[in-house]
Formats: sequence, structure tokens, C-alpha cells
Amino acid sequence: MDSLFSVFLLFIAAITALLTYVIVPFVPVVTLISAAAIALAAGVWWHWTQFSIDYRTSTWQEQLRNYASYALLLVVILLSYGFYVFAWSGSSLQDLASQAQVAVRNAGRKATSQIIGSASRALTATQSALLSEATPEPVPAPNRNRSANILT
Repeated sequence: MDSLFSVFLLFIAAITALLTYVIVPFVPVVTLISAAAIALAAGVWWHWTQFSIDYRTSTWQEQLRNYASYALLLVVILLSYGFYVFAWSGSSLQDLASQAQVAVRNAGRKATSQIIGSASRALTATQSALLSEATPEPVPAPNRNRSANILT
């Protein structure tokens, strides 16, 4: 035997289907899209209010938050050690760092000069194409001795 609750839910579903079949085809599309967007926003908001704590505490990244201060301290120590190694005078690493710095600067200057030269050539070509006046082609002189040419 069916329960009264399942019959009630079936009745509600039938009424909803009938109203949807009768009313929705005559509702403007903009209204349907607006109602769907509002319903989606309300559903996302309700879901977030219900499950935000679960999402916040269930990720593995949340466990790493406890070690953030130690990671920051390790980064500071490593950066300090790197500065000490590269900045201390007489170190072979300092020579390597200065050579790398010179190489990077030279490569940057070369690339910049090539880019500027290419851009300058492109700008000059564009400027000459856009701003030059069109020279009229010379019109050939009419042949006055045409009859003489035909006879010969």
C-alpha cells in the first residue's frame, strides 16, 4: 500500500508539470533566464552557508596552514644565506654572479636594439606607404601617324 506522503508528492509533481506545460511557453525568455540565474545564485548561497565549514576543513592544503610560519622562516634563512654567499667579496660565486649579470645585460641590450630596429623599419615603411602621394603614371602620347603606319 502506498503511503500518503508518496501520493502527496506525486500530486505536487503533477501540478508542477501541468503548470510548467501551460505557463512556461508563454513566459518571455528574459524572464526565464533571470529566474534561473536568481535560483542558481540562491542555491549556491544556500549550499555555501550549509557546507562552508566542511569545505574549509576538508582540504589537504588546510593542514599546511599550520606550517606556514616555519616555511616563511626557512625562506628568510635561505635568502640571507644566498645574499651572504653572493655578496661576500673574494668568493668564486661572486665572479660567476657578475659574469651572469654582464651576460644578461648584454643579451638584453642586443634584444632591445633588434626590437627597436625592427620597429623603426616597420614604422618607416608604414609611414612611407600611408603618407606618400601617389604619382600619376605617364600617359603615352597619341600616335599621329597612325594612318601612315597602317599603310606600310
